[in-house]
Amino acid sequence: MKSAEIRRRFLDFFAERDHRIYPSSSLIPHDDPTVLLTTAGVQQFIPYFLGQEKPPHPRAASVQKCFRTQDLEEVGDPSHLTFFEMLGNFSFGDYFKKEAIRWAWEFLTGGLGIPPERLWVTIFEGDEDAPEDLEAKRFWMEVGVPEHKIFGLPKSENWWGPAGETGPCGPCSEIYYDYGEEFGRGDPRRDPRYGPGGEEGDARFLEVWNLVFNQYEQLRDGSLRPLEKTGIDTGMGLERITAVMQGVRSVYETDLYAPVIERAREYTGVRLGDGEATDRALRILADHARGMAFLIADGVRPGNQRREYVLRRIIRRATREAYGRFELDAEKIASLAETVVDYMGDFWGELREAREEIWRIVGSEASRFIDIYHSGMRLLEEEISRLEGGRFPGEVAFTLHDTYGFPVEVTREVLAERGISLDEAGFRRAMERQRERAREALEGHERAVAAFRGMEIKSRFVGYEREQVETRILAVEPVPDAEGELYLVLEENPFYATGGGQVADTGWISSEKGQLEVVDAIPAGDYQVLRARVERGDFRVGDEVVASINRVRRQQIEANHTATHILHWALRAVLGREVVQAGSYVGPDRLRFDYRYSGRVTEEELARIQELCLLKITENQPVRYYTTTLEEARKLGAIMLFGEKYGELVRVVEVDGFSRELCGGTHVRGTAEIGAFKIISNRKHGADLYRIEVLTGREALYYLTRATETAEHLAAELRLSGVEELPGAVDALREELREVREELRRQMLERGLEEVGSLVEKAEAIDGTKVVTGRVAAADVKDLRQLSDDVRNRVGGPVAVVLAADLDGKAVLVANFHPEVSKRVKAGDVVREAAGVLGGGGGGSPTMAQAGGGNLEAIPAALERVRQILSRELSGRGG
Repeated sequence: MKSAEIRRRFLDFFAERDHRIYPSSSLIPHDDPTVLLTTAGVQQFIPYFLGQEKPPHPRAASVQKCFRTQDLEEVGDPSHLTFFEMLGNFSFGDYFKKEAIRWAWEFLTGGLGIPPERLWVTIFEGDEDAPEDLEAKRFWMEVGVPEHKIFGLPKSENWWGPAGETGPCGPCSEIYYDYGEEFGRGDPRRDPRYGPGGEEGDARFLEVWNLVFNQYEQLRDGSLRPLEKTGIDTGMGLERITAVMQGVRSVYETDLYAPVIERAREYTGVRLGDGEATDRALRILADHARGMAFLIADGVRPGNQRREYVLRRIIRRATREAYGRFELDAEKIASLAETVVDYMGDFWGELREAREEIWRIVGSEASRFIDIYHSGMRLLEEEISRLEGGRFPGEVAFTLHDTYGFPVEVTREVLAERGISLDEAGFRRAMERQRERAREALEGHERAVAAFRGMEIKSRFVGYEREQVETRILAVEPVPDAEGELYLVLEENPFYATGGGQVADTGWISSEKGQLEVVDAIPAGDYQVLRARVERGDFRVGDEVVASINRVRRQQIEANHTATHILHWALRAVLGREVVQAGSYVGPDRLRFDYRYSGRVTEEELARIQELCLLKITENQPVRYYTTTLEEARKLGAIMLFGEKYGELVRVVEVDGFSRELCGGTHVRGTAEIGAFKIISNRKHGADLYRIEVLTGREALYYLTRATETAEHLAAELRLSGVEELPGAVDALREELREVREELRRQMLERGLEEVGSLVEKAEAIDGTKVVTGRVAAADVKDLRQLSDDVRNRVGGPVAVVLAADLDGKAVLVANFHPEVSKRVKAGDVVREAAGVLGGGGGGSPTMAQAGGGNLEAIPAALERVRQILSRELSGRGG
């Protein structure tokens, strides 16, 4: 069965079971700078699991692009990958273990036709914090898995979460494919080490699907309590299940890699199976070709930081094998990535859209690295020939890296192939000494400034008037530690350098000999230093070039900068002249304005600020700029930033007389060029510090369009005549819900209080302590605790109260102990032990604790367990 057919069948299977099919999110995680790349299908759904957003549908399924870097060095063996596709189905408070297990089994055995006898299963074996997942075991046995094929694994293997110290978490259950006894090292029925997930089980068993059951919330004290809404998160690697369906042991033998490996064979004459070294090289080329194509299609570009360096590293690693082992040039290396577009572009349309970029970027990066590799390998070979012993000096590896740009990971791999170890500690010491020298000598943009220190440079910024200029290179130097990048200064420069909160321009510098991509512009006193990547050719001092800014990006920045001035004026107009600017960010995507204000900003004031800004924008007020003396600017009332140093002559930006500020940034010519304007947040960041964020232009239009579509959808769902009726409808629903909840709570509380009297009468005395246990009716945990307080107050004196209730289909226990009783037995210990009977967990303080589980039928048994514990501990028979 082809991989494309597996992918299609998976999505169709879950669509037929009322799952909304989601497109894959980007490999660049959305709004999450803490994550390098998307590594799992669940990432785009985390806000739904955490309750931060409401899902549009309670069931979802997707095929997610994923990229994991932790095993990058291992890629080359038969199993490890960087890029892969994850098939997943998800439930947000809807179905749970029974359905997830049944559907996984149905898809594998029915949808794909895998013989049931080939499948084995693992579950969470339980520990002191949570019980064995017997519920999952029962459901697996119900679908037909024999008990001897279900293995328990510890939390290190079969538990997910939480993502931080607290949050949702729960047990996992994994499905393994059995390649057959002939591949085993022992009998798993006699020794679990030879079973699925066991220490010796990898040769026989392949994990194909992981089911995560989100059923607990981990609290700060480490205890677990049942989630009110459980969740399902599953993941099945397309590459692994394709290997199973195509009857091969390695993912690299599947049709997901065959076209790249075949193209490499056409170029090299080498096939998989010809030898261990060439097999490893072909796998690296196949994996990295896919990874680089997808990363570039999602907007990643080679660089020296974070995900940019991941892309650079896999291109270099592939180039080392392609060029160093097979002598393939940069064009052929690029064609391997282009092959991925050819056979995967039908499903992943972004690959086809980025075909030219993939070809250009891979070819350019590979070409640059081939030059580095030539010189670096020559030097490395010379050092190896001088080596005495089997340990390569870290200082020498650092010199190759720092002086010649030869990556240490390449040095490490070359040495490993020859049985030589690298002195890693020596390399780290050399690296730290270099960093210390750099910190002492240069900070921030000083590196760029230092590149031309001592030179007499006469450069002129012309970016206020011109977007493209014919000019000349006055100075050029390579950027340290960044091969293929240059620092340069132009005679006439249109690129605005970072300053005044405004980000730098980007763009291009071209000549008859080549082209540069300008990625940064850095202020250096009387001139600007440009940082650029070499796209092709070479550049020298004196070259005649054409410098062009990215006009579309500049226009968005200009709109946001002028909008910042208008916003500043509106804040002072509404809140008063005490408003003081405390910082800003002006980029192409948004504007951010920090200001100090001692009062509270109301919603009405914020609405008035937005209204004033929109008024001035739609009036299309002219924006003027002029240079005058600092003294004259003061007389004109121009706003100046506190603590900023100004020269004798200053630039004033004026918006038709109502806004006047000293500013060196770029601006629109008329306020109507700003277009739309939408305040999206105004948050407090300190005692008197606020941060307001605004979208303008097309970004604001996109935001408003999405908001309007959402409002229209809600109005239609509520059968309203228009969105203007939504506020009233929401208020009515809120009031109706409040009344229903209050009535339900009142009824439940009355019923519970009636039951309390009976429980008090049945109180049992154990060695001077009254014990009250029982099942009551309650609307929520708050009512259950109130009822336990009522029991305690009625009984009086040393008393231990443990009540149980059915809360929204979950069994919940609350323990409420008198302080004297808690000295002998702690409430948290009692409910934690009893929670195991309910199939859950819990904990709390010595006097008040809570626990729960999914087994309502077990409430009588759980209360009986509570009575046994209290009888044992209070009578002195504990231990």
